[in-house]
Amino acid sequence: MIRNLALSVFILVTSVALAAQNPAGAARQYDPSAEQTYQGVITGVIATTGPDGTVGVHLNLQTSGGVVLKVHLGPAIFIGMNDASFFVDEAIALTGAFVNHDGEVAVWARQVTKNGKTLTLREPDGTPRWPFATADDPDGCGVPHAPVRY
Repeated sequence: MIRNLALSVFILVTSVALAAQNPAGAARQYDPSAEQTYQGVITGVIATTGPDGTVGVHLNLQTSGGVVLKVHLGPAIFIGMNDASFFVDEAIALTGAFVNHDGEVAVWARQVTKNGKTLTLREPDGTPRWPFATADDPDGCGVPHAPVRY
């Protein structure tokens, strides 16, 4: 009986954790009601260049549970103008929501905290804070580009 209960709890916790990390039903736009907070270590920083030469910043974040999340931040120039930077092996915490764009599911970050300093990328409703944001911004990073394959 106890063994069955323990197995059931393990399966439930695992299922919830997997669903929270890469929901198949992620919204096609930022949904503030779906926000979650994640903590972990950056395992990859990806710069994506758009046709106009602007650069968007994406991260791979490994959580304490060992899961790697795809994270979309915003335009590199906006991040730099706010005196922020992100490098491999740095610990961060972020608040964001999963978004599905063109079949690619990733966390669009609203706020990122590193070393006690918080960078706010989006308004509470999910609207990007960087200049020239448009409704057809493909993934919320501020740079039009094809889906990023990690």
